[in-house]
Formats: sequence, structure tokens, C-alpha cells
Amino acid sequence: MKRVTALFVPLLRIHLTSNLDIMPIFYALVSILHLIGEAFNLSIIYYTKPLLIPTLALWWWQNSRSSPVRNTVLWALVFSTLGDILLMGVGQYANFFLLGLAAFLVAHIFYIYSFSTLFRGKKGYLQQYPGFILPFLLYLVGLLYWLWSGIPMAMKGAVAVYAATITIMALLALHLRGVISDYSARWLFLGAVLFVLSDSMIAINKFGYPFPEARVAIMGTYIFGQYALVWALSRWNND
Repeated sequence: MKRVTALFVPLLRIHLTSNLDIMPIFYALVSILHLIGEAFNLSIIYYTKPLLIPTLALWWWQNSRSSPVRNTVLWALVFSTLGDILLMGVGQYANFFLLGLAAFLVAHIFYIYSFSTLFRGKKGYLQQYPGFILPFLLYLVGLLYWLWSGIPMAMKGAVAVYAATITIMALLALHLRGVISDYSARWLFLGAVLFVLSDSMIAINKFGYPFPEARVAIMGTYIFGQYALVWALSRWNND
């Protein structure tokens, strides 16, 4: 029996690993189906959207066993999934927008904590080039100023806090340049910027300036942004 177990366990591990290695491919396929669903307003989106981030989370969990940010990134993905699900119900329950916003706020806090952990006492990029902070601040203030009159009074504070938080997340991603490998840093910053763009388009579309194909643009940048963040952190762990 022990010999059978000794043979079976390694084979099981190989099988599980090989299955989990296809997760990025599965993520890509689900993403394509979801974007098609968004483009043509198909009901498939109610099945594909809840699968997106859990697929990334499973892949991350398998490929981050020695990572110091394994748990915090996983929690970021868990709260992102919760946010996705809550935002799906906004059409029926208006309060779900604020609940979804809160879930993504927590997700960004976990990302911020994860990024901060990677410095390990090293000097970050923005300490050397603090001028790069200014474009982010101008974008934050400019976007809020542009949309402010269209944001309901009850939501103004929450939207402002959320916008500031995601800006900090993007700044920290840039700040890691030179601390982690150039390859990982580029992917991390790309993911953060795409996340900011996705959330910006949500705000623009919701608070007074709707535009054609907003859902495809929002989800496209979000899907690739989340993937870029997880890919960057996974590569950093293996650098």
C-alpha cells in the first residue's frame, strides 16, 4: 500500500500541476467569450465574469508557494471577484455599486500592501525621480473635477477615496522600478495603469459621459490589467 501511495502521490501532483499550467489559456478563452458577450449583450457574461478572477487566483496560488505576498495577492483577487459579482447586480440593486466599490477598495489595499512588501528596505524609483508623481496627481484631480458634478452627493466621498487609493496603487507599481527586475516592473506598471484606465472609464460612463462600447473597453482593460499584475508578481517570485 505504501508503495502504491508513493507512486500515486507524485503522479497526482504532476497531474494537478499540468492542469493548473493551462489556467492562463483558460483565462484567455473565458476572457474572449466574456468580451464577445459584452459586445453583443449576451447572457453568457453572467457565467463568464464570475470565472475570470478565480481562474487567475487558482493559477497564482499554484505558482506562488514561496512568495511573501502569496496570501495578500490572493485576498486582492478574492475581493476583486466579490466586486465583479456585486457590480453585476447594479441594474437590480443600486446599492450594489457602492458595495462593489468597497470590495475593489479592499482589493487595492491588499495590492498596495503586497507591493510595499517587495521593497525590503530598497530605495524606490519615485525617491530618485519624484517628479513622476505629478502626472498621477494631475490625472486624479482632473478626472474628479471633470466628473464631480455628475457624482451623486452620497457617493462623492466614496468615489474620491477610491480614486485616491487606486492612484496610490499605480504609484507604488511605478515605485518598484529598479527594485524588482525590469521585466516584472514593466508588467506590474502596465497592469496598474490598465486597472486605473478601466476604473476611470467606469466613472466616466456612469457619472455623466456614457460612450459606445464602454462595457467592452472597461472589461478589456480590466481583464488584461489583472492578468498583468498577477503575471508580474509571479515572474518576480521566480526571478
